Amino acid sequence: MKKIIILSILVVNIFAQDINGILDEYMAAWNNHNKAKIETFYAQNIEWYDLAYDYTTKGKTTVSKAITAAFLDNIENMYWVKSGDVFISENTVTYEWVYGGSSDGKEFAIKGISTTTFDKGKIISQKDYYDMLSLQKALGTAN
Repeated sequence: MKKIIILSILVVNIFAQDINGILDEYMAAWNNHNKAKIETFYAQNIEWYDLAYDYTTKGKTTVSKAITAAFLDNIENMYWVKSGDVFISENTVTYEWVYGGSSDGKEFAIKGISTTTFDKGKIISQKDYYDMLSLQKALGTAN
């Protein structure tokens, strides 16, 4: 019985390391501003939910274009880094982050949380939660 428990713990730990490693590579592609590489992390059936817009986008090509247009295009010196706790449950990782850069010479940084779900090493779901008003204030576009 002890052997089964130890083996189960090892398997879960290895799986968690794999997910965290893939997430690190995904974020590195963003930080390198490599759109083609970013798209390689998505499964064909990916769904991306953006809370700020309360909108879900589906499909690898559509998500890739939409998410990079929203968070990479027109943002100079864009960066996205884990900033706090990372929680892994089965094939889903939840993590805190900071996203920042500059737009029209205005520096900004906002905090958020995402949940990213994997299947066979590819992202099948990403849900982003952040405060749009903070971003708009930082960019000077808030009403």
